[in-house]
Amino acid sequence: MLICGVNFDVLDWNDNVLSWIVRIIIAAVCGFIIGFERKTRSKEAGIRTHAIVCMAAALMIIVSKYAFTDLFGASTDPSSVAAGTRGADPARIAAQVVSGIGFLGAGIIFVRRDILHGLTTAAGIWATAGIGMAIGAGMLITGVVSTAVLVLIQVILHRPLRLFRENTHIILRISAYIEGSETIEKIKNIFDVKKFLQFKTTHTESGFVADIELATLKQLTATDLYNIMADNAFIKSIEQNEEM
Repeated sequence: MLICGVNFDVLDWNDNVLSWIVRIIIAAVCGFIIGFERKTRSKEAGIRTHAIVCMAAALMIIVSKYAFTDLFGASTDPSSVAAGTRGADPARIAAQVVSGIGFLGAGIIFVRRDILHGLTTAAGIWATAGIGMAIGAGMLITGVVSTAVLVLIQVILHRPLRLFRENTHIILRISAYIEGSETIEKIKNIFDVKKFLQFKTTHTESGFVADIELATLKQLTATDLYNIMADNAFIKSIEQNEEM
């Protein structure tokens, strides 16, 4: 169709385009929901990363499934889902999405002081790509339900349940006066120390002061930390960081 000398036949609008757009939007929303849960926990990948991954995966599946049908001629089978699909391989791009998303996940995983970080977030991005692929392929209900399941897994298993407590490390940074080996034993017993990550001592006029960083599985509230400080005068300060 020519309008003012411009050929508008290049526009790819057809009866399926609206369906594809809806799929992409739903995928972006699902990625947004997953990323929002990660952002609330200050993880390495947040809303934008998950939304983009999910939306892009949906887009790639749509391209893989529908973009090349015109290259194979019209289908003679009226029951065919899309004309020209004979000889096409709609799984080719999908396979590359599955393997390619691993590079993004690998950039999130790192090890600091013998503790692995980012593995759950990387797995979540991989799952988010799978959700986007499902939605892009037209499996909307499956993709939405998978989003709900993934968010529930992230929320429920992140809670300090006794069954999963061994997976949650609490990192404590302590400054304390050290009067001898008995002081170190007190620290081990008070905090149920699993491993000393750092132990630095400084000689002052008041004696030896140690800056200690340790890992424990013991769940400590703000009240617990206050009581520990009140009952143990040799402890100068306590800083707590929870890490998965």
